[in-house]
Amino acid sequence: MKKSTIADIALFFVALGWGLNFVVEKKSLTAITPLMYLGLRFTLSALLMAVIFHKQLKNITKEDIKGGLIIGLFVLLGFVTQTVGLVYTTPSKSGFITGSNVVMVPFLAYFITKEFPQLNQIVGAIITFVGLGFVSIDENLVIGWGDILTLLCALCFALQITFTEYYVKKSNPINIAFIQIALTGIITMGIAIIQEPAISLSYDLEIWGSIFFGAVFCTAGAFAVQNVAQKYTSSTHAAVILCTESIFAGIFSYLFWGEPLALKTVVGFVLVLAGVLITEIVP
Repeated sequence: MKKSTIADIALFFVALGWGLNFVVEKKSLTAITPLMYLGLRFTLSALLMAVIFHKQLKNITKEDIKGGLIIGLFVLLGFVTQTVGLVYTTPSKSGFITGSNVVMVPFLAYFITKEFPQLNQIVGAIITFVGLGFVSIDENLVIGWGDILTLLCALCFALQITFTEYYVKKSNPINIAFIQIALTGIITMGIAIIQEPAISLSYDLEIWGSIFFGAVFCTAGAFAVQNVAQKYTSSTHAAVILCTESIFAGIFSYLFWGEPLALKTVVGFVLVLAGVLITEIVP
């Protein structure tokens, strides 16, 4: 198998994990504040990566640090706006708005790489975006505070994907992943401690389970896989695959959160799949 094909498959599983985490995280936010959740999730993830990849981290370079801090800034802003926004919106709607970064990435990438996206990439991104709308926008077209925050999150993740492609091709992707995760963990945990002096760590097993799931599979594992995979695929390509998290968010939200799975949702799934296939199959 070509490395690009393996990279695409790996990104698909990242999207699956992130889609499931919308529902897992939503349930956790009924018992824990957004910043404390992020602080615990990213701090634990950074510690896990430090243990597993300590040999690579010994050889960290200035370029790794620069890339990690720039990408980490967008990761931090993206997750804060997404997690706070999720308190005020549904998992599937959050998944759709986050997935709208698929339309932003091709054009943001142009300003950095000076390579205009191919026609099939643009068409695939637009079809995918339309499909995301079918998945999650309700008939009232209501835009709430949580939706606005999540739209800012989409912009941050679009910039994160774009800068990841730029930096991982000339730096160590694992070291960059560690720095961006550690930066997010330190800042969110610090703010949580300042704002919540009476911190209680006596959460039940379900809450800790969701935190560890997010830390291990959706943070340490996901960002390590994404950074390595983007060495072998374009940012536009990665964005289209990763936006399928909204499909998984819709499916898991239906199974575990009780959100209805209407006909328009199924149509949306088909359109998203068509967008991905156009990007994948057309040369």
